[in-house]
Amino acid sequence: MKKWEIRKPITKKMSETLAAYPVFLRDLLAVRGLIDPIEAEKYLHPSYDRDLYDPFLMKGMKKAVERINLAIQNNERIVVYGDYDADGVPGVVIITSFFKEIGFSNFDIFIPDRQLDGYGLKDDTIIALAKDGAKLIISVDCGIVDVVPAKKAKDLGIDMIITDHHLPQGRLPKAVAILDSKQEDDKYPYKMLCGAGVAFKLVQALVQKSSHEFKAGWEKWLLDLVAIATISDMVPLKDENRTLAYFGLKVLRKTKRPGLLELFRTMKIRKDNVTEDDVGFMLAPRLNAASRMSHAVQSYFLLTTDDVDQARDIAKHLEEKNRERKSMVDTIVSVIEERLKEKEIIPDILVFGDSDWPAGGLGLVANKIKDKYGKSVFIWGGNGNSGECKGSSRSNGQVNLVKLMEKVSQNFAKQNLGRHAEGENFFTNFGGHFMAAGFAISKANLPELETRLNETYKKMAKEKHLEEVLVEKELSIDEITWGNYYFVEEMGPYGIDNPKPIFMLKDVIIDTVKAFGNGGIHLELGFRNSKDKKISAIGFFVCTSNEKLDALNGHIFKGVNLEVGQKIDALVTIEKSTFKNFPELRLRIVDLRQGS
Repeated sequence: MKKWEIRKPITKKMSETLAAYPVFLRDLLAVRGLIDPIEAEKYLHPSYDRDLYDPFLMKGMKKAVERINLAIQNNERIVVYGDYDADGVPGVVIITSFFKEIGFSNFDIFIPDRQLDGYGLKDDTIIALAKDGAKLIISVDCGIVDVVPAKKAKDLGIDMIITDHHLPQGRLPKAVAILDSKQEDDKYPYKMLCGAGVAFKLVQALVQKSSHEFKAGWEKWLLDLVAIATISDMVPLKDENRTLAYFGLKVLRKTKRPGLLELFRTMKIRKDNVTEDDVGFMLAPRLNAASRMSHAVQSYFLLTTDDVDQARDIAKHLEEKNRERKSMVDTIVSVIEERLKEKEIIPDILVFGDSDWPAGGLGLVANKIKDKYGKSVFIWGGNGNSGECKGSSRSNGQVNLVKLMEKVSQNFAKQNLGRHAEGENFFTNFGGHFMAAGFAISKANLPELETRLNETYKKMAKEKHLEEVLVEKELSIDEITWGNYYFVEEMGPYGIDNPKPIFMLKDVIIDTVKAFGNGGIHLELGFRNSKDKKISAIGFFVCTSNEKLDALNGHIFKGVNLEVGQKIDALVTIEKSTFKNFPELRLRIVDLRQGS
């Protein structure tokens, strides 16, 4: 059971400062530190013109625009080289949309095969693109650490423009321009754009300096792609990202892209009701399923096609691949859980793998194991017939995964100093973020992976990991109203660094209870307010199939009796459901405990 931490009420002074807002909204603003009326208004009502920064503040932007315009003027072959996920692919579409809009056709795309090529730029691919006549490569969501492939491009007479948002690691690649605000000497005001966000800033700059005429605000219609990428890549929804996601969702609800319209139909989502949850939990997994189960170019075609029949076929294909992905993930998770039962002591870093596991879905597996066991996780799988395996890792918040792998590599290198050994670099490749990272490792080094990770972890300083759930405020069941929901809605879109407000209901009486979906893996509780109106609360994936919902069995809330008539305390968020084709005010369960 999690520790519930109720935030302190706002002070009288804060309340007076925010007096222009209703009390309920005032409380929500204050706990986010928005006690200045100007900042609060900016947060509640983003402005496209006011809140987006000048793209030319980003280091390298002027050079990038000049080189692209020169390539267009001279009709040079341009290749847009993007990552295969739901950040990289939309970023590729953003840049190629600009080329199409100005009538420039001498371009191509390259999106790597997740299993065969892996992440980032590769020498073999650069050589092949050179043979095909490429003169300029624009990377999207990759390239910042690819020093050797960038040199290969330069040697072959290809110019590089790198657009990325990942952390640089030491020496930077040689390129005409690098667009990545995380560079040490970059003065761009915001550092946390996603890859497609950086691509959008490039297009903004290109539009400003183009000799072609554009309809006023043409680039705004690309914001649906930026919203998809920003939400799916889980970058903070603050500052410029909040503005991009806010307006991007508005564009997404008006999208005319046949591929997205067909995908919405397949998912049974009305486009005018699309939320950030729909993007994160429904749309992004299907776009990512292409790279995990077939090839990411399918997602590119889905987002760019004007052919309704083709859009329908691709949408069906992605839906099928997403089902296959779910089945594969469930199977691997079951295998890992059986292996965990055999361990006498569960280590700090969990490491599992199998050469038969496809690398494409391992991030999802790592997430599930991390969530269930509260440990940082490394999962590896096969990579065809190559001599290496690839994997994904997820942190429980107590260790920076990139730093952990850097330390392991440094220690390994010291031990092998002066010796020639296969796998002298312990990881053949790795990269990512604090919480999520990918890696490649030679098969020769696999037997040492778990030991080295755990030994290194023990010596590293641990990050502060908050186990408690921060509760915005306590509400009565009578305060679950449409009016209060609209205040919550006004604070969106929600995501990293702007979490949904969590409320506590104390001693609410269960009026109805049922398990539903796939043999009973989801939970629905019903409560009654003072007007005898039913308020439903839903918890997804919290039950065990075909078991009683008493204090011992059937759900993840240990020790909580969920039978009718029981009093419980509940942590919930407030949401609007349109599942039954009409708006329903309901609750989403975060955690439960037995009432008094």
